[in-house]
Amino acid sequence: MSSKREKEYRVQLTPSLLTVVIFPDESKFGAKCLELDLITEDDTPDKALTSIVEMIREYAEEYNQRFERFSESPNRAHHKPYVQRILNCENDWEVLEVTEVKYSSLQL
Repeated sequence: MSSKREKEYRVQLTPSLLTVVIFPDESKFGAKCLELDLITEDDTPDKALTSIVEMIREYAEEYNQRFERFSESPNRAHHKPYVQRILNCENDWEVLEVTEVKYSSLQL
């Protein structure tokens, strides 16, 4: 029996908030955020993911700036809890921490 106490490591996983699907689209790759109905396209899967994260952050800022209008809009009102959480993210990494990324085919 060891007298030294073993270090305990704990991993805290943040629950997913958003789902992003990366999919091939002819000679490019698309990225779609299902909850916010945002879509982008780029040359590689990594670039498509980077682009959609940037778009998510920009959308959250725009939603916040036009809050009264967007929060009353039938197709955007349900985005409010997502936007509030995204606005609390300090950088792209934190957005990715609350995003589940799936690689798949997607029929639009």
